[in-house]
Amino acid sequence: MTPPSAAGILPADQSEKSTAGKMPAEDKFLLAAVGAPRAAAFTLVELLTVIAIIAVLASLLMTAVASAKKKSRTAICMFNLHQISLALDMYLDDFGKRPPRVDDLVGGKYVPAPRSLLCPEDKTGNWGRLVQSGNLIIIGEPVGGSLPSFNEPVKYSYLLHPLSWDDMTWDRLMQAGGNAGVAACQLHGLGTQDVPDVHSFSGLLLRAQRDGAVVRRRLFWTSEAPSIGAVGAIATSFGTPASVSDPSPLQIQIYLDDPARWFPGNP
Repeated sequence: MTPPSAAGILPADQSEKSTAGKMPAEDKFLLAAVGAPRAAAFTLVELLTVIAIIAVLASLLMTAVASAKKKSRTAICMFNLHQISLALDMYLDDFGKRPPRVDDLVGGKYVPAPRSLLCPEDKTGNWGRLVQSGNLIIIGEPVGGSLPSFNEPVKYSYLLHPLSWDDMTWDRLMQAGGNAGVAACQLHGLGTQDVPDVHSFSGLLLRAQRDGAVVRRRLFWTSEAPSIGAVGAIATSFGTPASVSDPSPLQIQIYLDDPARWFPGNP
């Protein structure tokens, strides 16, 4: 027989239950925090690693975007050169002679639009005319504002020297057949547009040929006279009146793959 418990004294098991039931809320929270698993979180090293990976991917993406934009500008330029070659061919079929000026191709609607004469890489907006005329680039407007201009010449970015050559020189160029160059763009090479001169760029040259093809060539200026199979040019002034009707070796190698055959004494 179990002896009766003393007044006010509870059994041990009941005492423990009573004590646990009366545990303060702060102690319960502390016990839960100690026994609970740690929440997932990034360490500083992991965070820096993620940032570095994102930076590398962003740089690769920007490089790919810049390369794609450059290729698209080159493609547009090649299309424009193709249009110029076709326009010149149609003009020759209609009149039996080359146009005396670029403006005639635009005025006669042989070129789809004036923007077909502008290269996307042309920051001057008139590189071809500036180079061929030897003019300097004027930055800003004259004092008192811009002057009114009537019948302003057409602006173009491409080198079109053969249109200004004399008939004998033009006919000699046409003897090269479909490989004869009629227009070229040098703005995709290495150089700057600070001074409008053909020597300002070297490297990649896009050339529109008589047969409508647009070819890529590498052209580097040197002080050596051109020889067969070599890329060289005599350092002559460009854009002077003497070089308009009488092309220099510098001009010839822009429009022909083998400029040495042009000069007397070469086969």
